[in-house]
Amino acid sequence: MNASILQHVPDRPDPSGSYLLYLHGLIVEEAGIRPKSEEHGYYEYQLILEELAGEGFTVISEAREKGTRVKPYAEKTASQVRALLAGGVPQAAITVVGASKGGIIAAYVSNLLRENELNYVFLSGLFEKCLQDEELRLYGNVLSIHDRSDTLAITPALYFQRSAGLGSFREIVLDLGLGHGLIYQPRREWIDPMLQWLAGK
Repeated sequence: MNASILQHVPDRPDPSGSYLLYLHGLIVEEAGIRPKSEEHGYYEYQLILEELAGEGFTVISEAREKGTRVKPYAEKTASQVRALLAGGVPQAAITVVGASKGGIIAAYVSNLLRENELNYVFLSGLFEKCLQDEELRLYGNVLSIHDRSDTLAITPALYFQRSAGLGSFREIVLDLGLGHGLIYQPRREWIDPMLQWLAGK
């Protein structure tokens, strides 16, 4: 495994580094680290990590166990972010990327930490159904990216409206015709806008 791809926060984080916590979609939980969807093909989890590491991030990610519960895992991820902060890493140098179910987890991480300058990127992950939890609000800097043809109800604007603790926020809707398959590969169509957004804050 690439030295810049880790499963856990390093004991002594480099305060000058950029850290990205990647939370994958449900299919990896259910079918392993290179699962195949009949509709979308292979979910290239490892390739995604490698592509993100190649952009200069220290990537922290692990394949979650089947049946992982959202809120306890959000607590775990929030503790990882706290460890980075305690190690001297600035909030602005930490990005949590959540894809699909990983996006649900990331939303709860944001709600738990309630920090102003942490960065969150939701890849097809801000689902309308999760708004049933009236306590779920987003904090920090938020970017949402999804494909217009996604058949799941993704409603970033409704999250933005209810979240008074947001810094910068943006919604990008792509027209690639990939549906939920957008998250399955390290496509430049979502990586490049993410990098530009992070650089522009």
